Amino acid sequence: MEYIETICPSCSPDTPVNHIILKGRKEELLQCQECKSVHKEKKPQNLLVRVIVSKGKESVHTRAVLSGIIRKDDEILIDDETTGEAYLVKITSIEGKDNRLDEANADVIKTIWARAIDEAIVKFAISHRETTESVSMRVPGDREFVIGDKVEVNNRKLKIVRIKIRDGGFKSRKGVAIKAKYVKRIYADSGIKEPKRFSRAKGERVVIKKRESLWSLRSKVTS
Repeated sequence: MEYIETICPSCSPDTPVNHIILKGRKEELLQCQECKSVHKEKKPQNLLVRVIVSKGKESVHTRAVLSGIIRKDDEILIDDETTGEAYLVKITSIEGKDNRLDEANADVIKTIWARAIDEAIVKFAISHRETTESVSMRVPGDREFVIGDKVEVNNRKLKIVRIKIRDGGFKSRKGVAIKAKYVKRIYADSGIKEPKRFSRAKGERVVIKKRESLWSLRSKVTS
């Protein structure tokens, strides 16, 4: 069975989550692994583009999967196929078929020149019972994230539950440390306890508050 990470229109419109590919060629039929809903999605037209990255005194020749319009000074994430690392680069020059360009569609680009930033953008997926929130932070590529630890992201304390690494695997054992340059996504818990919800017969929801009596709950359900 084949899996893919993409947004779910039902429960996670902003954050990619795991899906099973049920079938599809030009258009895929996907099932979300978070809410089990099924939806269709067109296959993205991604292209492999040659990238020459300047890292200090050396240059690294690699490729990047790109789509759409690429611009000079854009920052893109490069996966180094030899080391398994991922790092940010800033585009310094774009070569088309005949000349240098300030911007171009991926399908007309011959080569991209870029400079390594030595940082990584780490994405966090925060579960909120029925939805998933996405946040990110920029950190040095060698910074370690430890499963079970709490980390501050945008002035919020998040507990790391599991980490998806760039080769597609997951790490969930407490105490395991992964460097930012190997992280694809961190799944985290906000630590905020949301009120339990019970469905009424007509699909409405009742929120149970602290210290609420059983009699008052019955009144809500039967009213």
